[in-house]
Amino acid sequence: MTKRKSFRRPQIQKLEPLLYGEDLSAPEWRNYIEVLATKLELNDYDWMNYKLFADVSTKEYGELKIEFAYFGAYFCEMKVENENVMYSFDFATQIFQEHIVRYIQKHMKSWGETYTFNGAEEVIDFYNDVLTSPYTVEKSRQVIRRRKH
Repeated sequence: MTKRKSFRRPQIQKLEPLLYGEDLSAPEWRNYIEVLATKLELNDYDWMNYKLFADVSTKEYGELKIEFAYFGAYFCEMKVENENVMYSFDFATQIFQEHIVRYIQKHMKSWGETYTFNGAEEVIDFYNDVLTSPYTVEKSRQVIRRRKH
C-alpha cells in the first residue's frame, strides 16, 4: 500500500494588532529605520489614488509588506503580505483620512529635525486601527505559492 500525499490547506494565522515597540524585532530607535520603511504615493492623475506602503519586521508574523489604499470610494483597502500569506481588508474612509493627515503632519514637522522621519508609530497605529475597527471586513486570506529557483 502506497502513502498518499496530503493536500489539506495549511492553517492560516489570523492577523492581530501589533504592540508598538514590543512586537517589532528591533525595539531600539536607531534600528527602526532597518525595521520599517514607508512610502507615500499621492496620485491625482485620473482619479484620487492615495497609497501608503510600509515594510515592517515582526516577531509574530516575520516580514510584513503593508499597503493602505484610498481611491475615492466609501471604503479603503489594506493589503498585508508576509512570506506565505496575503490578507486583504476593506475599511472605513474616515480611518484613512485620520491617519494619512497625522502621517503627513508628523513628516512635515520632522523636516527641521536631526533625525529623518520613518513613520513607524503612525503606520503601526494605522494598521491596528484598521484591524480593530468594527467596520473593517476581511475580504480574503490566501496562501502564496512561490516558485523556488
